[in-house]
Amino acid sequence: MGIYSRSFFAIFLVTVVIVGCGKPVPPPATQPSSSPTVSATPTPPPPVRTTVQPKEQPASQQQDVARQLDQIEQLLATAKKSTLFVEAKPVVLVRHTLGPGPGVVESAAPAPAAPGAAAPAPRAPVAPAAQPSAVSDYKVVPVDNGGTIAGFVSYVGKPRPPKVIKVEKTPEVCGKEDRELYEVSVNDGKLQDVVLLLEEVKEGKPFDSLVLLGPPPGGRGGADTGEYELFPGTDIKPQKCIFGAFTGVIAQSSVLRFDNLDPVKHSPHTYAVKGRVRKSMHNQDLEGNGKLELPIALKKGYKAIKLECDQHPHMQNWFRLVDNPYYAFSTADGTFTIDKVPPGTYKMIAWHPILGEHEQEVTVAANGTIDVNFEFSSKRRRS
Repeated sequence: MGIYSRSFFAIFLVTVVIVGCGKPVPPPATQPSSSPTVSATPTPPPPVRTTVQPKEQPASQQQDVARQLDQIEQLLATAKKSTLFVEAKPVVLVRHTLGPGPGVVESAAPAPAAPGAAAPAPRAPVAPAAQPSAVSDYKVVPVDNGGTIAGFVSYVGKPRPPKVIKVEKTPEVCGKEDRELYEVSVNDGKLQDVVLLLEEVKEGKPFDSLVLLGPPPGGRGGADTGEYELFPGTDIKPQKCIFGAFTGVIAQSSVLRFDNLDPVKHSPHTYAVKGRVRKSMHNQDLEGNGKLELPIALKKGYKAIKLECDQHPHMQNWFRLVDNPYYAFSTADGTFTIDKVPPGTYKMIAWHPILGEHEQEVTVAANGTIDVNFEFSSKRRRS
């Protein structure tokens, strides 16, 4: 509000006070004539013309007007200090970047408060969203009398032929010939890439590292460092357009950690899988010779993750959820070994992403070794 608005407001107040203080002046009373009667017959007196003189206002009314003017001046002084006459300040737009992406949101920040105004109360801090637990309640303890499970995984039936997929992108790295994807790897009745794991193990040895390695046909590595209290995550090192071995494992609240050894871009796309239901989790680019980490948070009931490359469809892998370090993978000759198992009875799972899942109850004796075999069939479908 400018100076003209303040002047208009002041004149309006003065006018109201002056008009309100004025009082109507009554006309003077007519005095009877004192002239004697001249004739017996009375004659009407001539009309008397009277002039009304303005009556001076008493001193009390003048004092009232002075007091009213003083009050008006006080009101104007008070109004001048009020925020009613403070000119509005422009609103400042503050840019907030949401996460790592380019998305930007413009939000209006409140203008600074007027002098003497109370400062706005600070907002209460927002608690971070709860994250799923890393690995159930597993505890690492020394295992001095652990046993060993040594087994064999066989396959009955006609082996599935590989899927033949044409290379359409970056043939200078992936090769110009068609690529073969072996979803079921069988060699003379021996089934490879089955994940063997124990359930209901609450304590025991530490976790090993797990690495999936290219180049074709893909390998699997890792190291028993004896220092991982929790699952350290799965390292994936693509090379010559392959992520590595067909199967792996992952833990809740862990990561898939990529280190691209190819000079070309890949696009890892992960899905949470439960039976025939697939839900997309991540879909991000992995630049040539770049690195990327994908956090894993599976909802209840989901125990498998499928990994695909949106650039190269022949790059496909599977990961089974584990909550302890007692797992193994069947090799090309169908064998597997799980060691340092605390004595006890457990449920053992043999899982293949295409052929389904089998389970057995096993009892491990102190310092003992037991043989456990599993058999898969071409008629078995994914569970």
